[in-house]
Amino acid sequence: MFRANLSLRRAAGFTLIEILIALAVFSVLAVIAYQGVARMATTKQVMDADNRKWRELTVALARFDEDFSQVANRQWMDEGGTTQAPVRGSAGAIDANGAQLELVRFDGGQLVHLGYRLREGTLELLLWPTLDLAPRSAPTALPLLEKVASFQVRFLDAGGQWQLAWPQGPSAGQLPRGVELVLTLQSGETITRLFVLP
Repeated sequence: MFRANLSLRRAAGFTLIEILIALAVFSVLAVIAYQGVARMATTKQVMDADNRKWRELTVALARFDEDFSQVANRQWMDEGGTTQAPVRGSAGAIDANGAQLELVRFDGGQLVHLGYRLREGTLELLLWPTLDLAPRSAPTALPLLEKVASFQVRFLDAGGQWQLAWPQGPSAGQLPRGVELVLTLQSGETITRLFVLP
């Protein structure tokens, strides 16, 4: 009778070896599960960052499209009282503010003077308080797109030729037929957009 109870008690429990094997199997499964979750989390972070990058790029390009579709053929005066073309730009800075592209556009029935510059990897929108500038006028700089490696612009003249700077000679009082923007991101992508002016 005593021996039967003892053998029943032994049959109902686990040996130390069985417990160690179960723990080892559980540990292996936990490591595999953790690696899978870690990979999923990393993939999600990469996808979120990629989605954010393309969303911000889309917003920036929409801003350019809106500006060029509303461009106004109206000259303006800079801080020194010199008359400037409605659209002007170059591969490098064209004024003391570092702008590479400036234009005049309609905004709610008013004329607005704005520009763009690349500064420390961020493409910035420059907004001036008035169309014709007073001495020492400074624009408000708003970040438009981050992690930009280069920002290039060129202009299509009336003869169908591309110019790296605008205005050009006899075209000084005219709008270009089109503007091409080339944005190179720090992640390596290059985006080229052509905007036809009205």
